[in-house]
Amino acid sequence: MTVVTRRRALATIGALPLLSVAAAPRQPLRLTTVNLMPWAGIDAHGQPFGALIDLTAQMAQLSGLPITPIPVPYGRAPYMLRSGGSDLMLSIDISPTGGTAIEHVGTVEIMIVGRDKFRYERLNDLHGKTVGHLRHATYSPELEADQSIRKHAFDSYEQGVRMLLAGRFDAMIGVGDSIEYALSRSGGAVSQRYVLARGRIGLYADASVGAGATAALQNACKQLRQKHVMDTLLKRPSQRR
Repeated sequence: MTVVTRRRALATIGALPLLSVAAAPRQPLRLTTVNLMPWAGIDAHGQPFGALIDLTAQMAQLSGLPITPIPVPYGRAPYMLRSGGSDLMLSIDISPTGGTAIEHVGTVEIMIVGRDKFRYERLNDLHGKTVGHLRHATYSPELEADQSIRKHAFDSYEQGVRMLLAGRFDAMIGVGDSIEYALSRSGGAVSQRYVLARGRIGLYADASVGAGATAALQNACKQLRQKHVMDTLLKRPSQRR
């Protein structure tokens, strides 16, 4: 073997590990979302399902990134993202500035509903009343700060609706889609729905995701939003889109 041939062979061998690393498939990004229907849940076979699970599959396809959705109890997802237990999180953001989400996939309405004769126009209407809310959730800072309103936590929207219909509290506050889902399974008579605020379903990412992947995810979110994918998956009426 000539000196020139030997040098070429060594150069080729030295490049092989770099090529292998570059060609290695990326590990799936772990995305957490709340384990509450209609957003996400676990079926009888231990598989995740729900609107945000289907949306995550479309996000993965549009971004070209493998994503594994993980439904978790409410309140655990932010901790997992901060502690390295996940790479991504889909969560509701009600801040006027959009918070720290890298993008959002759609909007939600924060509603209040009471029993059949309940009426609501302003926050003062709740003074002296008991309002139910999902444990650990803060959808209305003004309501939370008002000491004239009694608050009562529930662990699921189904439980909240049962407690409302049983007279345990006067009204309940929460995400409109979640309330409607629970009401559709209860059969009880309630008041009209009153919109307190509007929020967004934001996508949050750990810094380790990287700039390239973040840009791909942002572009995917924009496409999902423009196509009203979340509205379609939740079967929302067209006037709410």
